[in-house]
Amino acid sequence: MKSRPVAIKDVLDGILRDLGGGKVSQAGTIGGIWVKAAGESASKHAKPIDIKEGVLVVHVDSSSWLHKLTMEKAGILTRVKNELGEGPVRDIKLRIGEI
Repeated sequence: MKSRPVAIKDVLDGILRDLGGGKVSQAGTIGGIWVKAAGESASKHAKPIDIKEGVLVVHVDSSSWLHKLTMEKAGILTRVKNELGEGPVRDIKLRIGEI
């Protein structure tokens, strides 16, 4: 009996779950949504890192981009929620960090 092919993301999700980490598919989904929600220009300077208890943690590469995205945070959060629904993300935390 032949086994069926398995998507690599499913394998990695299982490994990360066993190690106590997040889901590969969730990280990929958030990355794609972030570009739509924040815009091409902002996505070059800010990257979603994690979702912790409903808070999307985003690293930003400079204080000027941190300020700009903080001013636009409400609109970005609305667009993220429109893509994901109300469940997974209820807030965004922006902080200076490596992207």
